[in-house]
Amino acid sequence: MNNSAKINQEYQEKLRLKDRIVHYYRSQAIKNGLQDLTRIKAYLPEKYQTLHLKRDLIFSHLGFEAILEMISKGKEFTVVSGLNPSSPLHLGHKVLFDILLDLQRLGGRIFIPLTNDESFVDGKVGSLSQSRKTAYQEIIPSILAFGFDSAKTHLYVLSDYPEIYNLAMSLSRQISIKELETIFGNECLTNPGQIFYRGAVQLAQILLPQLPEFGGPRPTLIPVGIDQHPYVLLARDIAKRLKLMSPSELVFKFQPSLRNPEAKMSGSKPKTAIYLSDSEETIREKINKAFTGSISALKAHQKLGGIPEVCSVFALLYYHHPDEDLVEKLYDDYRQGKIKADELKNLAGDFIVSLVSEHQKRKQQIGKKQTKKFILNRPLKSFL
Repeated sequence: MNNSAKINQEYQEKLRLKDRIVHYYRSQAIKNGLQDLTRIKAYLPEKYQTLHLKRDLIFSHLGFEAILEMISKGKEFTVVSGLNPSSPLHLGHKVLFDILLDLQRLGGRIFIPLTNDESFVDGKVGSLSQSRKTAYQEIIPSILAFGFDSAKTHLYVLSDYPEIYNLAMSLSRQISIKELETIFGNECLTNPGQIFYRGAVQLAQILLPQLPEFGGPRPTLIPVGIDQHPYVLLARDIAKRLKLMSPSELVFKFQPSLRNPEAKMSGSKPKTAIYLSDSEETIREKINKAFTGSISALKAHQKLGGIPEVCSVFALLYYHHPDEDLVEKLYDDYRQGKIKADELKNLAGDFIVSLVSEHQKRKQQIGKKQTKKFILNRPLKSFL
């Protein structure tokens, strides 16, 4: 194969990769009965158009109209989105917390369960105490560094909030093993802990804010990646049986892995992710080794242009940089071959280093007194 043929093959492979990524999200939305956001965005006032909506990083929904009604009336709604504390936060987690912050500004009361029990039963950590330590020493200070309002944010580590297990026990009679197998498949139900967690504990987290202790039934929104959709489906079904309000759902795109744009950043695979605890040297090294949408031959790149949709480096800017004009210009310049991969890596490196450094400074200022304001410890008696 001559050099020209190799260049063409490389370019065509990246075009096919782009098509697969676009198809993945479209097909997942259709497969799971989700609705796209075209109609909602068309009628949504500009002041409600968050960065993630504008850039199509939130790509589908289920029942979001109920939340929009609350926003338009200036009424409070509930948002629930949990986190598995098996590793430090990375930029993929930041996508979620940026969305939660936007929703809080629009009137959302935020509940963030830290599911260290899930970390343990799924074998992601060696012990509950290990995941608990990660949650309190690493995860919670990092979450608070994003700037959540303590009056409208509730955090809890599941193993330290036994009330959630009482609620889960109460809910467990609403679900059969057959239902769980249909929704999750047998591969996710390999031990009793996984069965109880997926069948009842996760459900309890979602329905908790509708208990009388928190004001009773109210519109609830669950922002998730597509892999978490089955949990929302189960919660919607059980909510109807219990005469509660069915939770709404917003589904966002994964932050692409640094090494493979078809995969997501993973805390268990350090080479794929930029952690919010990484040093400048580590960040730049990871970005320099990241997958790009450029053709390896410079002249070919300048002639054919890059493919931003498959570029993990461009994705760092697209998912996190607040300047719409800059991101749009970089997108156009990259497509036209006006900016090289190394230049894009330098730009992304400077931005991410600054972003992570500022986050680390804010995190260092979070003390135990501040943390206590966010921790949920309210007794639950209404279902006993």
